[in-house]
Amino acid sequence: MQGILRFICALLFIILACSLPAVGAKPFSVSAGVESQEVFAGEPFVFQIQVQGAEHPDRPDLSHVSDFHVEFLGGQQNNSSSITIVNGKMTKNVRRGYVFSFRLTPKRSGNLTIPPIAVTAGGKRANTRAVSIRSVKPTEVEDFEFDLRLSEDTVYVGQPVKLTGIWYVGRKVKKFAVNLPVLDDSRFDAADWDMPVNPKKKDRYLRVPLNGEKTIAIKERRQLDGEPCTAVRFEKILIPRWPGTFSLPESTVSLLAVTGYRKPSAPSAFDDFFDGGFFGNFRQAVTQKFVIPSNKPEITVKALPESGRPADFTGLVGKYRISAEASPTRVKVGDPITLTLRVTGSAYLDPVTLPALEKQPALAENFKIPSEMASGAVKNGAKVFTQTVRAKHADITEIPPIELPYFDAGTGAYRRAKTDPIPLEVEATRVVTAKDAEGQSAISGTVKSELETWAQGIAYNYTDLSVLADASAGLEKWHRSPFWLAWLAGLPFIYVVALLVIVYRRRHLADPEANRRRKAYACLVRELKKLDTSGADAAETAGAGVLEALRRYLAKKLGLPPGALTLNEIEAALQKRQVDEPVIERVKGIFNTCEALAYGGIDGAGDAPAALVERAMQLARTLDRSLP
Repeated sequence: MQGILRFICALLFIILACSLPAVGAKPFSVSAGVESQEVFAGEPFVFQIQVQGAEHPDRPDLSHVSDFHVEFLGGQQNNSSSITIVNGKMTKNVRRGYVFSFRLTPKRSGNLTIPPIAVTAGGKRANTRAVSIRSVKPTEVEDFEFDLRLSEDTVYVGQPVKLTGIWYVGRKVKKFAVNLPVLDDSRFDAADWDMPVNPKKKDRYLRVPLNGEKTIAIKERRQLDGEPCTAVRFEKILIPRWPGTFSLPESTVSLLAVTGYRKPSAPSAFDDFFDGGFFGNFRQAVTQKFVIPSNKPEITVKALPESGRPADFTGLVGKYRISAEASPTRVKVGDPITLTLRVTGSAYLDPVTLPALEKQPALAENFKIPSEMASGAVKNGAKVFTQTVRAKHADITEIPPIELPYFDAGTGAYRRAKTDPIPLEVEATRVVTAKDAEGQSAISGTVKSELETWAQGIAYNYTDLSVLADASAGLEKWHRSPFWLAWLAGLPFIYVVALLVIVYRRRHLADPEANRRRKAYACLVRELKKLDTSGADAAETAGAGVLEALRRYLAKKLGLPPGALTLNEIEAALQKRQVDEPVIERVKGIFNTCEALAYGGIDGAGDAPAALVERAMQLARTLDRSLP
């Protein structure tokens, strides 16, 4: 009864609170804040705009913020309400707001200013105050080096050039991010380089945070100042847009490097989870933030000559070859012919487009060409286009050569790549008239078609109603039906099955914890089998996935609350269940391995992803036999 009274009182309080007039709501205003007032040039930081008095403001425009690379991180509502009671008077306070978040990266060192930002909402407008930032110039640090290299230092406008970044790592790193301002430089178009991945060495690849996104990189063993170290290499494509001599802007790697370890006076769950120092052997990593600058390579870009430029030139610069195949090569007039074109030569083929087939005179004269052109795809070092054409008449003997104009950067002259002609056999198509159709002529009444099926036609299959049998069912036939006899005989069986199901359900509901323990191993196996062990970041994914799956499994088997169990809690529970010490050591080992893969930065751990998953399954089988 008391519970019902408490519920009614709470309900009345909520209704009263909702009916109170909202007071204290602030007028429309905006403010800006930064994560830090002092940062390194090239080090990203969070910039937020807080809006009060509006729930759905328009996204602000930061295009005029010239000293920073700007990346929009998103926005969310920031509403709150509270009720205060003073001297028996109840007041409801409501706050309506919104928060925009951006990631800003200084492009240079010095005292920089984020100018006022205008925010509008519902016809209202307000400006933030200017925010001052001190950008510190990065300095070179021993044990780290960041090197940028260009595949060519002299190119033409529109000629793709490969930019390779190599980061030399001489000590353990907790977290890092790469900033390449050149990717946002208006003098260049930038694109991803499709790095080939060796499926047998997937553990060598990782995803590098670069300008707020992820890019594929490869880990290598190199030397830094004569000492062996790990190197992280990634590649991008730059396409210069206009001529001149440029120095690439300085790029940076911001990182947290481990400078040593210390033993904390009181171990915390944070140390246990991230540093792998379990069961009394706690070590807390001491880290320091560094920003490593790169060199600034120079590139000379030459203008394309006007002399000799073809009218159908599309801007391809490099050296290209083109080949063609057709299928079928024996057709009738108007039949579709699949034409496959392959363009090779340049290392970067994404900008290549299908040659304008309607501008190839010999092809356009003799073939019908669709208006929509294929986009093509890069496969095995070639850009492949598939297009359908149709022969217009029977005098065609070949598909003529198809030309691709380009500028040869090696010789400094415009050239044309050509396909070889493809022999073709085209037969005339017979025109079918109304007299060729099945049936008689409407005028003469005589049969003109060579087809002889009219005499029978659909009428040949006609039969009268005498062939139909009486299939009606009555009471006199019902008791002889095999279906109903089987149904009557099966009723006792269905009753017994239903009774067994009810008993089984009652037993399971009586002890839900036992049911969870019985299903724990099957759930773990399903989770482990779903893990992706083949992607570029498979090691990190497998480490985190195996760790979470094992935690959930052990929580069910040991009857512990679900959540982020620490290994200390798991060890104590296993010892209480009298699990053998070697098995506990295996649990500790796989937890350390998973945490190293998931949180250890680029140094990784020993197991390949697939081997780690199999190791977890073997451990679970052993634990399942040891635990009731």
